[in-house]
Amino acid sequence: MQVSSSFALWSLILALPICLYAFYVDMKFKRISNMTVWALFAVFVVVGLASLPLMDFVWRFANYAVVFAILLLMWMLRQMGAGDVKMAAVGALFVDRADAGDMMWIAFASLIAATVATLIVRFTPLRKLAPDWAAWRLKPSADGVAVGKGDQMTLPMGTGIGLMLCTYLLLGALYGQ
Repeated sequence: MQVSSSFALWSLILALPICLYAFYVDMKFKRISNMTVWALFAVFVVVGLASLPLMDFVWRFANYAVVFAILLLMWMLRQMGAGDVKMAAVGALFVDRADAGDMMWIAFASLIAATVATLIVRFTPLRKLAPDWAAWRLKPSADGVAVGKGDQMTLPMGTGIGLMLCTYLLLGALYGQ
């Protein structure tokens, strides 16, 4: 991992509670608030300015722009929520560009793990631990844009995005430069 281990450690310490909060709110209400995204952004700015070289800090905003542009298209195609797009774009600020390949694998594994875990809980008695969470509700696919017919279950992506960011930061703290 090419990310600075001190940057990753301090970012993880401050971002982990935010990601846990985002997980809870996304599962319970299926939304990620702007305040959550701004808090994550503030963590990057504070830790980044304190521990990254200035040009490295500035170039991280290119990560933000690329991720935001791609995921904005996914939002337009109704594949993601707007909060998920914003949280993933801000999460991209934490990633060193040399770790982009590793981050793709972490992203893939995190999103699959979050999806599988959500489905396991949704369709087993574990659901009784949090029966009122919006993550378990089905929404009607009345509009012509939805794939298939009948009711749909949408998965809260903020859980996977938070897992992805925290996994990357943990690996960076352990194996970074």
